[in-house]
Amino acid sequence: MKKMLISAALAVMLIGSSVGTTFAYGMNGGGQQGFHGKIEHRYPKRGFINRYMVKELNLTPEQIQQIKELRKEEFRNFAQNRSNFKMPMYDAIKSGNFNKQVFINESVGNAQLRAENRANYMEHFFNILTPQQRQKFVALQQRRMQFALKNMENRQKMLQERINYLKSNVQ
Repeated sequence: MKKMLISAALAVMLIGSSVGTTFAYGMNGGGQQGFHGKIEHRYPKRGFINRYMVKELNLTPEQIQQIKELRKEEFRNFAQNRSNFKMPMYDAIKSGNFNKQVFINESVGNAQLRAENRANYMEHFFNILTPQQRQKFVALQQRRMQFALKNMENRQKMLQERINYLKSNVQ
């Protein structure tokens, strides 16, 4: 009888905590239902064209629509042309041994295709922007790169301090 009461109490606690968690975070993983019934997560800055960029570049509704269409077109092109991408690992081991040169050549070819696709996208994106928006976009990207560089320098400093600490404790 005592075991049954403890089991029932434990089951009620587990069910209660899972129901509470569901209501606290929402049934869709913490997101909120958006205007068109899509789930909008709490990270609005994700993606290439986001609210921050729209605001900073002062994009017009027409430009936003053009950029959305450009992204859709790029995705369709990628889906149609994905057969152009090689499978370096598969091709390198096809003969039963690992062919390093095949792996390198196909990996470089894939990187070249990705770079060309990205460059085409950016060229079309820049054509949508006005000259003033282009200058602002470049400034935003430079600021972003400076932030990334500072982060890398901080990470490098932290790692060096950790290496020094480990060296001092090993010797």
